[in-house]
Amino acid sequence: MGMIDLRALQAAVRSWLQENIPNDAVLPRRNEDLTPEMEEWIRAIRRDFGSRGWLAPRWPTYYGGGGFPPEAADVIEEEMRRHRMPPFDLNNPFLVALRVWGTEEQKARWLTPTLRGEITVCQIQSEPSTGSDLASQETTAIKDGDEYVVNGEKGYIANQLTPDYACILVTTDPDGPKYENLSMAILRTKGTGITVKKRQMIIGRSQRSFVIDNVRLPIEDVIGGEGNGWEVSQTLLDVERGGWGVTLAQSKQIEISEREYWLNK
Repeated sequence: MGMIDLRALQAAVRSWLQENIPNDAVLPRRNEDLTPEMEEWIRAIRRDFGSRGWLAPRWPTYYGGGGFPPEAADVIEEEMRRHRMPPFDLNNPFLVALRVWGTEEQKARWLTPTLRGEITVCQIQSEPSTGSDLASQETTAIKDGDEYVVNGEKGYIANQLTPDYACILVTTDPDGPKYENLSMAILRTKGTGITVKKRQMIIGRSQRSFVIDNVRLPIEDVIGGEGNGWEVSQTLLDVERGGWGVTLAQSKQIEISEREYWLNK
């Protein structure tokens, strides 16, 4: 990307925001659930914003980001804050973990459409019955041919937007050693075998959990390979707590591998 006229970029972003989210627009409060109409409006705004590379301005263009240099990304993000953007729930920990552990095919399925605003993905490592002990997952994914059969309950999440997919930590080897018996999978949150449960929080907004009953999951929907779920979860947790999820050397190597892949496409 060549030199960018920052004033022109600022004017373009500001104009788009004023046209699509006028000052008198009624935006959702953070302590309330979204109505179906409000959720669909936010999704439409998200898709349009993402199609311009503005939803993820710092991410590379080959994954659906804007590929903007830091100073240009700062301009876009400042305009978003200035204009009271509605919640987009990009879920950065999941995106980083997918970039670190996912195959290019998996990135194409979930990373690119997320950065373009086409889908939403949440992460759910906890369970209602296991508390903070992430290594004691009761949700199981038992291999059956080229699929897993998933059963259990994952929750709770407080995302305002209803996720299309969930990144979940599951037990794939119930008899295996602790930590080594876990895998991280991407599960569609809508459809046969998925029941959404809600509970009201004190602040007014609901939390959700997902009851999973004999849902079949393709083996290619496991991130990082079977038995590596604990390592993937540590990447997620590191980013959640303000870390990078990887060392600088690992990050550079990932970028090199990605460039080589896309140059040879």
